[in-house]
Amino acid sequence: MERPVTGRIVRYRGKQSLHAVRAAIVTADVETLDPEGVRVGAVPPLDSAFHVHLWVFTPGALGGFQEYNVGPGSEPGTWHWPVRT
Repeated sequence: MERPVTGRIVRYRGKQSLHAVRAAIVTADVETLDPEGVRVGAVPPLDSAFHVHLWVFTPGALGGFQEYNVGPGSEPGTWHWPVRT
């Protein structure tokens, strides 16, 4: 599996309600995560090279939300690559 990097678009399966799949952008990966931010508690650490912090896009006035330390998968609360056609 290709490792996700900051700036890449992925798909995020929500944890709430219908488990909607939404577009998300990787906002931090193991290479770009600020260790000082983690040390002072400003940002959570990542559990592995395949875990990322995301901005998840949503329709409506809010526009989106943060998700932290998201791992790959197909179950609710995970990210996966978009299907390429």
